[in-house]
Amino acid sequence: MTFMQFKERPSRAKGVIEADRRLLELHLYPGNACNRACDFCTVFGSPQGDGSDYSPELLDAALQTVVLGAQGTIKFYGGEPTLKAKNVIWAIGYLRQQGFQGAIVIYSNGIQAEQLLQILAADPLQTTTASLNYSIATGDGAPQMPLQSLNLLAAHEQAHPESIAIGHPAIVDSGRGVDPFTGAEARPQDSHLCPHCYPVLTAKGQFHACPFAVENQSPHFQLGNAQSDPATVAHNFRAFFDWLDTVHQPYAVTHNLPACTVCWKHLEELPVPNFVESQT
Repeated sequence: MTFMQFKERPSRAKGVIEADRRLLELHLYPGNACNRACDFCTVFGSPQGDGSDYSPELLDAALQTVVLGAQGTIKFYGGEPTLKAKNVIWAIGYLRQQGFQGAIVIYSNGIQAEQLLQILAADPLQTTTASLNYSIATGDGAPQMPLQSLNLLAAHEQAHPESIAIGHPAIVDSGRGVDPFTGAEARPQDSHLCPHCYPVLTAKGQFHACPFAVENQSPHFQLGNAQSDPATVAHNFRAFFDWLDTVHQPYAVTHNLPACTVCWKHLEELPVPNFVESQT
């Protein structure tokens, strides 16, 4: 099958903060505008969703927060990044002009395959790659993307190995969640342990602790804003991970709940992580 051309991207170490208090990875989120409205979407993506352009001020905040060298990674997601392909291409160019040397990943449903390939080709360092949504690439749990798009992306991956990956098949109980998910019953859906993802900088200027719960405005996730001292964001990110390990996971185990279900339905029962406010 065509989608088997794509391989799952290996995971990297979680929660790494360098000595200068920079994060190893950072997600960028413009909003939940999308050309699909999938039942399982963690950010409530839909054609009626909102989406903002990235600005120099927002990208400057990202550049102050993430590792700038080859080990750093910036991930564009949403929503659907190809809906604002020109702005994403501009943003990648801006990041490179300002000295970001790391990897860039575009999380996409792949439907607008030509725009996605234009984004990949626009990177002057040629290290921007894509990660496709598992359900939409395979048709397991969602209408499969048009075969024309799938074949175009598969051909690109064959010509440029490891330029397009496929996302993991796990189902996350966040956003619209898994009900009524129609995918294969064997796909993993529950774990008491949070995956410990890297945080998000939204186009509204918020540093949010979780890319899956980014539309959840609970104080449990608020790491700071684009004007915050980067050291404050790094401190609060570490405090969030400490909270996951000492408060969140024990609650999930005691109540036999998947980790994302705790954040989605039980946060009011848990204290807020030990965050500090920026002094700037």
